[in-house]
Amino acid sequence: MAPLVVPVDVGPHARAAVTGRDRGAPPPPVGAAGNLSHRRPHRPDDLARARAQVGAATGMPPARWHLLHQVHGADVAVVDATTPPGAELAEVDAAVTCEPGRVLAVQAADCVPVLLAGPTAVGVAHAGRRGAVLGVVPATVAALARVGSPPEALHAVLGPAIGGCCYEVPGDLQETVAAQLPDAAATTTWGTPALDLPAAVRCQLRATGVSQVADVGGCTRCDPEGRWFSHRADPATGRQLGLVVRDVGVAA
Repeated sequence: MAPLVVPVDVGPHARAAVTGRDRGAPPPPVGAAGNLSHRRPHRPDDLARARAQVGAATGMPPARWHLLHQVHGADVAVVDATTPPGAELAEVDAAVTCEPGRVLAVQAADCVPVLLAGPTAVGVAHAGRRGAVLGVVPATVAALARVGSPPEALHAVLGPAIGGCCYEVPGDLQETVAAQLPDAAATTTWGTPALDLPAAVRCQLRATGVSQVADVGGCTRCDPEGRWFSHRADPATGRQLGLVVRDVGVAA
């Protein structure tokens, strides 16, 4: 038994994957097996085992993962040679790096995890409702451009996230968000106002000049195979990860 690991194509210069629930394990009292977040819920032995399994499956050792302490903002951290390997990045919702072998990791359980890779750098972004409105994805694309990977050279992948089919919100909130992100306006399958954050993020990427955009996973809340964690479906649930690493000259 192990967390689901789905390899993701981010072009020739990097490797990436997204994780999901361990569907072969019996459900624990809180959350679900395969959780990769150390905050929700906190079971250190299960977490260490699950992370080790993902590291072995992806060739991305957990000791080199740079997790984000996500706060639903738009700040972007830069991981460089002075950043200790595996250091958590405080109070940011995005990160970029030119350093080979440094694994950037974004956690999600309904928000949109975005993985980006270009010829000189890789990046991740955590785009929830607030982060999308604040522009975390365009900020990440701009940070990658500053280190030599312009938008037209980027591959972007949106990981599993809640879709407009299930992300019900009050009508006034939908209107407020749609005033800034028109593509976010949606209707649930049961006919109520909703937000489609993946659609909004795809629009933001296109607006910055990123044309190579792919999706993996579908809706976290209503996935027919039950592959993903969803906070809307289970408020006590865990988190999946999106992982990306630059491959050029990676040291063992």
